[in-house]
Amino acid sequence: MNPSISRRQFLRSAGGITFLALAPTGRGLFAAAAPLKPMAIPVFTALPYIQPGPEAKLVPGAEIARLAWQTEGREASFDVQFGRDTSYSQTAQIQRTSRDYSGKGDKGSRFNYVCAFAGLNLGTEYRYRVRCNGATLAEGYFTTRQPRGRKIRFAAFGDNSFGDPSERAIAYQAYRANPDFIQNTGDNVYDAGLDSEYTRHFFPVYNADHASPSSGAPLLRSIPFYTVLANHDVESFLPNTKTPCANFELYADALAYYTNFHFPLNGVPTPTYPTLTHGPEKRLADFKACAGARFPTMANYSYDAGDAHFLCLDSNNYTDATDPALQQWVAADLKGSDARWKFVSFHHGAFNVGVHHRYEQQMRVLAPIFEEHGVNFVLSGHEHNYQRTVPIRFTPKDTAKAHKLHTKDRIVTGDFKLDLAFDGEKQTQASGVIYITTGAGGKYLYDPEYNADPSKWVVPEDNNLAYTAKMISDRHSLTVFDVEHDEVLLRQIDEQGNEIDRIRVTPALRRFAAQV
Repeated sequence: MNPSISRRQFLRSAGGITFLALAPTGRGLFAAAAPLKPMAIPVFTALPYIQPGPEAKLVPGAEIARLAWQTEGREASFDVQFGRDTSYSQTAQIQRTSRDYSGKGDKGSRFNYVCAFAGLNLGTEYRYRVRCNGATLAEGYFTTRQPRGRKIRFAAFGDNSFGDPSERAIAYQAYRANPDFIQNTGDNVYDAGLDSEYTRHFFPVYNADHASPSSGAPLLRSIPFYTVLANHDVESFLPNTKTPCANFELYADALAYYTNFHFPLNGVPTPTYPTLTHGPEKRLADFKACAGARFPTMANYSYDAGDAHFLCLDSNNYTDATDPALQQWVAADLKGSDARWKFVSFHHGAFNVGVHHRYEQQMRVLAPIFEEHGVNFVLSGHEHNYQRTVPIRFTPKDTAKAHKLHTKDRIVTGDFKLDLAFDGEKQTQASGVIYITTGAGGKYLYDPEYNADPSKWVVPEDNNLAYTAKMISDRHSLTVFDVEHDEVLLRQIDEQGNEIDRIRVTPALRRFAAQV
């Protein structure tokens, strides 16, 4: 799309919103235009954005999508209609929750709204309209998840939102790819996963009112944005310790992951190692009331789209991937899916050669489960660059450090089987799991000196095995997947729109690579 396209043309064609009677008044804040001010419309801190429904599986005629938005803590009467066209034949029921941000360093409170569009067909476009105090504020559209047998496209990236220029360029390139959804790999906002950080750095970029490399793109108003918990969601520490947690004593608006997003609640109902919190009881109670059933269950979840299944996991260093309850749930989830392709996403990369985080290997202990149940790709972030491995089969041997919580030294050694014949071009059947690090979504880059120097892509802890097939660390980028029944195409796109990596994967015969 031409970045200089007029606003009128943009609003006719951009993702999701075809009419918007709100204008920016500050960083992440939107107010009604002057003619609507007598209607006492509150300031929006997040414009309407599409969220997935509670159902993980694809059920024809029973699909649910949701629309969420956030305002200042000011009373208002909203109503939302939806339908196949602009007659808006159905009315959605709206739920409102609130979080009180009054106190040290905070400003007032906010209202979080969400409504559900139920009884939808799969792979179908729908229209929606948002009204407040009788005035129409927004009209938009979205498409439900594609059923089995239909092609899907999604974009993946992580380590993104801090107001950096490259974050906006990556959002723009994601928009240009025209994906069905985003699968983020964590560290969605910096530095501490606060609601105020979402207001400043996330919503204005991914729900921008103009698509350009300098402003971002209108993604959220028409497509879901899935993500995973990461270290910058729990960047504070328990008092007098180095144990990471969400510290509500310092930040009343901590853990916005659980109050801004609405993912399927099919994870471990009571995790053995839940997200750690600390702070005054009133603030914690206020947060839990707003999050409801999402906390702590939504730390792990899964969903389907087209011929693919996606499993999203919390890999923070307060979790233990050797936990039997977690492993049983992961195995049952993957075994229970009939999807042709299976993706797993978590923040801390299991196999990466970067300087900053290569010792955080706790998720390696799940590799045998992934292999047994046919996982094709694992998507991670944490390292602010792009890395792609050859197909790997891994048998953990020494898992003692995987049990060591609240530390970055969690090395897991083991035996590797590498499919060195796979090249993604001539040989497209992968014997093993391909691990992708896509953490170059906008924050400053790691290890630019590693770019184009394969001699640095090995680590002594893994006997200097050359399991990294590609590493691009000198530019920001995102990963675009096209998933069809008999093929997956991976393309890595940099912030200028250039393709910098490509592989094609076809369904594998159950063959094992020679021991390396």
